[in-house]
Amino acid sequence: MVIVGLEFIRSQIEQEHFTAKMVFNGNGALFFPVTDEHREHKAAGISYEDDYRGIALAAMLSQGKIEIRFHKAFSDQRVASIVSELAQQKGLEFITNWDVFYQGRELQ
Repeated sequence: MVIVGLEFIRSQIEQEHFTAKMVFNGNGALFFPVTDEHREHKAAGISYEDDYRGIALAAMLSQGKIEIRFHKAFSDQRVASIVSELAQQKGLEFITNWDVFYQGRELQ
């Protein structure tokens, strides 16, 4: 699984309040500052594009929370599975206890 920006997100979660962005799918995750656009960050097999043209999801991160934009190619179950897989990656264990929202609904 490809993980880009691990040092960046680990430095952010150490702060009491932060916001960051993530692009992700079953191939991995890219973490970056909120000043960047989701569509600007790509890696092999990970590409978010507006209007559902990409093969990845866009998310906003804040302390203890992941808010994921809807993508018609990803069911609730698939999104929950991918987030679970991410949480098992070395250095991303902190995601395990975070609240995950997809289309404004909390996933279990």
